[in-house]
Amino acid sequence: MRSIFLKELVQYFSSPVFFALACVFVGVAGVFLYNAVAYANLLATQISQYQASGGISVSAVVLRPLFTDMSLLVILLVPLISMRLYAEEKASGTMELLFTYPVSDLKVLLGKYLAGFSVFVLILAISGFNTALLAAATTPDWGVILASYTGLLLMGGAILALGVLASSLTRNQVIAAAATLGAVLVFWTLGWFADSVSSGYLGSALRELSLAGHLSRFFNGMIMLKDVVFYLLFTVFFLAVTLRVLDFHRCRG
Repeated sequence: MRSIFLKELVQYFSSPVFFALACVFVGVAGVFLYNAVAYANLLATQISQYQASGGISVSAVVLRPLFTDMSLLVILLVPLISMRLYAEEKASGTMELLFTYPVSDLKVLLGKYLAGFSVFVLILAISGFNTALLAAATTPDWGVILASYTGLLLMGGAILALGVLASSLTRNQVIAAAATLGAVLVFWTLGWFADSVSSGYLGSALRELSLAGHLSRFFNGMIMLKDVVFYLLFTVFFLAVTLRVLDFHRCRG
């Protein structure tokens, strides 16, 4: 598994795609930060004009909008990280070699998944430079920041597991990325239909299956066990399905 992990990391960092994704993610996140700070300044000016008492919460006005926007970036970024993990192997004809390695499908899967997750963690860590700039200018709530990054990491890991499954089903990387993005959007918007269904149990189920619903509490500075368990189970479930897909490919081969 370690060999697969290192092999995948080398392929990621030897490709200009990683550096392009990192630059785009951090750059756009910086634009979001600038927009949130500019809005906070505008709000502060308006409050001072009306001589309102009390200060403006950095967490409410800057951090929550910033991390909400960053979550949309994660939705777009992770499918681009996961799309090559198995689709590239199929396209290059090396998929059969994976099945001949003296290593189980589970270790190959975990090696590939951990490599993709490490790349995602690194890109997300680089974006921490933006919060460092914010900390230099004001006093943010570090509890909200840590909880928000925890939520983004858990959601990114869950989306990555879904992307690995999509990549194992096709040899075309673009199709894998598009299928992952489409599936993520379905899980993202499930909660929107919770109030429109007639069954209360179905509405509750839709809310609990929504990726967005579990993420919002992290952005409020709350790390709840049920949200962490949801993302972990989401990840394990789709990795398990991928393992069954690989087993099916092995039997066919």
